[in-house]
Amino acid sequence: MLTVSTFLFAILAGFYISRLNSRYSEIRELISNEDAYFFTLFKTAKVYGEKFTNKIIDVIDKYYIVSFENKLDNYYKSTAPYLENIYAVLYEIKEKSDESTYAGMLSILLSIETVRNKNSVIAKEKITKSQWLVLIGLTIIILLCLFYVNTNQIFFQALVIIISAVLILILLTIRDLQNLRLGGKIIPVLESGQEVLESMGKLRYYNQQLIKSGVMEIPGNVKKYRLGIHNPGENIKIKIVTK
Repeated sequence: MLTVSTFLFAILAGFYISRLNSRYSEIRELISNEDAYFFTLFKTAKVYGEKFTNKIIDVIDKYYIVSFENKLDNYYKSTAPYLENIYAVLYEIKEKSDESTYAGMLSILLSIETVRNKNSVIAKEKITKSQWLVLIGLTIIILLCLFYVNTNQIFFQALVIIISAVLILILLTIRDLQNLRLGGKIIPVLESGQEVLESMGKLRYYNQQLIKSGVMEIPGNVKKYRLGIHNPGENIKIKIVTK
């Protein structure tokens, strides 16, 4: 029983970790691409002057604030209105529609939309409840078998404790990969989004509630930033914090 359970657990856990790790890496790449597109959009907007550029900066900034506060499997829906606002700003200069720069900006927005769609679909891929039950069930069987054959030898008892801890860590790793929060922290590549804000002349943004819950973490080198004092999803309330 122990051999069969261990074999099945190893096969299933290995498959899920491999699958979720590929998903994690792909989402990281898609988010990086999205950030690169927004940075390019900001740089291209400068062709049409400071006033237009400031409008683009403001709507991109609001887009990022909302995206930072939402889970990746929900950010598509929550940020959609703000992407529409970016289109609206672009339509304000539709008299420039014959220019290649204008067409380029539209192309960038289409690329952003493509990345968002892919991200939304991939982020929703998760391990089902039945699959979790199988993994947890196999873990329980393995632990029961180990404790059943337990001897009074200190070495064997220590081995049982270590194996138990490893099994739990494997389950926690699978959970974190599924939630895109390795170590409990939000996907690290979101740092590139903060860098986009800085490149546009905006302060970095963090949410107070997400910091308290351990989801977001402020790097030690950041001395001044914007802090959202509202709950995610509520009306935005921001204060400037200087260390």
